[in-house]
Amino acid sequence: MKVIIPLDEQGGKNSRMSEHFGSAPFYAVADTEVNFFEIIENTSMRHDHGQCTPADFFAKLGINILLCKGIGARAANKLQMMGIEVYMATIASNLEEALQHFTQGTLTKVTAQQACQGDDCH
Repeated sequence: MKVIIPLDEQGGKNSRMSEHFGSAPFYAVADTEVNFFEIIENTSMRHDHGQCTPADFFAKLGINILLCKGIGARAANKLQMMGIEVYMATIASNLEEALQHFTQGTLTKVTAQQACQGDDCH
């Protein structure tokens, strides 16, 4: 299963998760079946709010799951419509913790009530 996680830095497994999914400077792309990950730069970091251009990029990578701390309602809906499941990982501070919580099944899928409704939700 291919998982993507927004990050603030390129610090390996201890990389700090970003609070903002679309404008995160980096993403970890992890394959949970072979226990492999790589950190890539977010080339669509600067986009108009609400446009969710990272979603198109994720689909091209074959991503199945997004683990995040916050996401807008439109972005969450677009990802879900593309077949990418979105999970809230607010209990994780870094990449390793997020992956552990996901594989242990302790994260919940994003609902409309959990998604941000504006720029100042977190």
